[in-house]
Amino acid sequence: MENIIFTRNVKGVLEQALENFIPENIFILADTGSNKYCLPLVNLEKIKVENKIVIGEGETHKSPESVLYIWKILSDRGAKRNAVLVNIGGGLVTDIGGFAASCFKRGIKCINIPTTLLSQVDASVGGKTGMNFNGLKNEIGTFSMPEKVIIDVSFLKTLSPRQILSGFAEMLKHALLAGGEHFEAVFSIVPEQIEESRWIGMIEESVKVKYAVVEADPQETGIRKALNFGHTVGHAIESVAIEQGVELYHGDAVAYGMLVELYLSTEKMGFDSGLYEKISQHIRQIYPPYMPLVPEEDLYKLMLHDKKNEQKGVNFTLLRQPGEFSIDNYCSREEIMKALQVLSSQ
Repeated sequence: MENIIFTRNVKGVLEQALENFIPENIFILADTGSNKYCLPLVNLEKIKVENKIVIGEGETHKSPESVLYIWKILSDRGAKRNAVLVNIGGGLVTDIGGFAASCFKRGIKCINIPTTLLSQVDASVGGKTGMNFNGLKNEIGTFSMPEKVIIDVSFLKTLSPRQILSGFAEMLKHALLAGGEHFEAVFSIVPEQIEESRWIGMIEESVKVKYAVVEADPQETGIRKALNFGHTVGHAIESVAIEQGVELYHGDAVAYGMLVELYLSTEKMGFDSGLYEKISQHIRQIYPPYMPLVPEEDLYKLMLHDKKNEQKGVNFTLLRQPGEFSIDNYCSREEIMKALQVLSSQ
C-alpha cells in the first residue's frame, strides 16, 4: 500500500507529490460540493486557476458529457502526456477523473484525494474508473491505478450523517469479507458514535482488506469479484433510483444489496440463518427502510446487465460465513425473486 498515504496534513503531502510537476501541467478536478468545502483545505498556490475543472454533483453528472468537458479543458489548456490530474472529491470525482485521465493522450497520471468516507474506503482505491452510460451504473470504464491516494480524515467534518452512512456500508462489506476480529469490531459500532480519533485507524483497516484482494487480482478475473458483494443487487437498485430521480445514497443501495445476497448465502451456501438475522437487524437499525422503487422483475432485468455475468443468469459473490466467500455463483430467477421479496417484506 505504498501509494496510499494516511495523513492529517493533506496539503503538505500533496505539495510533496507535485514537486516534479510544473504548474502548467497540474490540473485539478472537483465537483461543486468539493470545490466549495474541500478545496480550501488543500489551497495549493502552485495550481493555476485556469487549470481547475469543476463538474456538477450527483450521479447524473457521472456521464459522457462530464468526461468530454474534462477532456476539452485538458486539451484547450495544452495538457501534455506528462500532466497530472488531481481528483478531489467523492467517488464520482475519483471514478470519472480517473477514467478521463486514463484515456487522455492514452493516459496521464492522476492523484486521488478522496473526501468522503465512501471514496476513502472504496472508490479511490483499486484502480477502477468509470462513468454511467445508457442508464447503467459504471457501464464504461477502465482499470488504471492512481499515482497516489491521499486519505485525510479531516474531510469527514464536511459530510452529513447520511454521507457517513453511505461509506460505512462499504466498511461493513469489507468486514464481512474479512471475518474475524475485524468483523466483530465493525459490526459492534454505530457510525454516529465513533470518535473522530478512531476513524483513521478503522479506515486504514478497511482499506487493507480491499487492497489485499486487489493486489491478488488487479484485473478482476478471480477473487476480486468478492468486492462486488452486495453490489450486484445494489447497483440495480441504484440504477433505478438514478433513472427515477430518487435521492438514494450508494451505501443505502449496497446495504440493501448485502441483505439480499446474504439471504441467498443462507439458501445456497449454508450461511448461518441466525447470524443472518442479527446482521439484518443491525443493518436495518442503521439504514433507512428499504422502499421498493420498481417491481422485483425490473431489478432482475437490470442485474442481467452486470459485468460479472459470463453465462446465462446472474453471477453473485456469496458467503459461507464471515471471512469465507465464494465467487461465481449463478442464481436462478426464482431464487433472486424470493430474496428480493424477503427484502421488501421485512
